[in-house]
Amino acid sequence: MSFQKEIAKIKEKKFDSVYVLLGKERYLTNQFKQQLIASGMEEEEQSFNLMTFDMKQDLLDNVMIEAQTIPFFGERKIIFIQEPYFLTGEKKKTDVEHNLNTLLDYLDEPSQSTILVFLAPYDKLDERKKIVKKLKKEATLIDVSNMTNRLAQQYVSDTIKNEGYEISKEAFEEFIYLTNANLSQMMNELDKLFLVATESKKITKEMVKQLIPRSLEHSIFDLLKYILANQKEQSLALYNELLLQGEDPIKINAILISQFRLLLQVKIMAERHYQQSNMIDVLKIHPYRIKLSLQEAKKFDLKTLGAIFDYLVENDYKMKSGYMDANLLFELFLMKQFK
Repeated sequence: MSFQKEIAKIKEKKFDSVYVLLGKERYLTNQFKQQLIASGMEEEEQSFNLMTFDMKQDLLDNVMIEAQTIPFFGERKIIFIQEPYFLTGEKKKTDVEHNLNTLLDYLDEPSQSTILVFLAPYDKLDERKKIVKKLKKEATLIDVSNMTNRLAQQYVSDTIKNEGYEISKEAFEEFIYLTNANLSQMMNELDKLFLVATESKKITKEMVKQLIPRSLEHSIFDLLKYILANQKEQSLALYNELLLQGEDPIKINAILISQFRLLLQVKIMAERHYQQSNMIDVLKIHPYRIKLSLQEAKKFDLKTLGAIFDYLVENDYKMKSGYMDANLLFELFLMKQFK
């Protein structure tokens, strides 16, 4: 069942008795939970009628007893069931023994005053099991699996539009890049952008760069650009900033190796007339990251990029073998002229 359609129904207070949320996208799961609680009961009822059970610790029998008990000073109960591992083929990792017959019987005639929600953070259920077949027949199954990059971006774009804001193409690409196209992270960061753009309703690239925190990988990509541009002062300044943040020279060197490897890959593919869409399919990397790598790679020949890559690989060996102090080795690398 469509996530958006079920959320719309819940907002209209049209509830089903049993839901199964299948998938690992935390943002969608949390959105469902929050909307169900907001629509399903008043705040003062929650301490009595809102419950959560963990199937690796709690007995299913106790859940069924609660589900069939009338709500206390409220219209309905909402019960969330976490880690229902018995719906999958995974081996039991607990000593708790569940009587699935009580759930099978309950599904024949679920309580009209209880909403039962199975939170199943799995890729799939075990279709061979009787309880799974029963749930698929009697419950509302909602897909909350991780979205593809394209769908996640569309979801965020629609959210921005629905909230009455505009975002430029450049700002959106930067936003996607800094959040690694992770739906949960993107949605968490949007509120900051909305707040700053309250008056203009327009989100700019500058706003994104100022408000969205940069990861280590993003900072090292900046370092890569300084290295390629032979901006030694900026390279050393950023490197020292990373050291002050507690980062390790060996780790920084390793991430640079992976980033230069990507530059070499896109450079070779571009020279063989691969389109950007083909590179995305082959390398399985976010489109914006491919775009940025292409922009840098096209400024240099393969010989220069290969020389830097080889130097970093040799540095990695020297650092790990104790040939020389890792910090000194990396500083010598930053001072080297490659172009």
